[in-house]
Amino acid sequence: MWLKLFFLLLYFIVLFMLARIFEAVVWYETGMFATQLVDPVTLSYKKLKTILECRGLGYSGLAEKKDVSELVEKSGELTQGELYSAIKKEREQTEAGDASTTHFSGEMHFYELVEDTKDGIWLVQVKTLTNTILKQYSAVA
Repeated sequence: MWLKLFFLLLYFIVLFMLARIFEAVVWYETGMFATQLVDPVTLSYKKLKTILECRGLGYSGLAEKKDVSELVEKSGELTQGELYSAIKKEREQTEAGDASTTHFSGEMHFYELVEDTKDGIWLVQVKTLTNTILKQYSAVA
């Protein structure tokens, strides 16, 4: 009985030490603790929108920074690590390609971004996959 309890305690101590080591590695690479909480009110509107996009939440009806920061607060605590990864992801997306190009994954994605927001002019180019599939099929046959 005491041996099982000892191994359970040892297991939790090892997990705790590993978590601290990983946090020290993140601190060494970025200069900040990943688990440190961030106040959403201090962030810019653009960063708040990036956080909401990473969390998969819509913000199309919210025009003021106050409303967006309240939505971030209601959706959960914001850590420094989440903020860092969201900003890094946004930078990678803007560097990878043109930010004004959107690729729709389906009908619902189209309605979510174009029909529901109606905040600008969209030029939509529809490409079918039938030509690509036929070319691939003829190349295989």
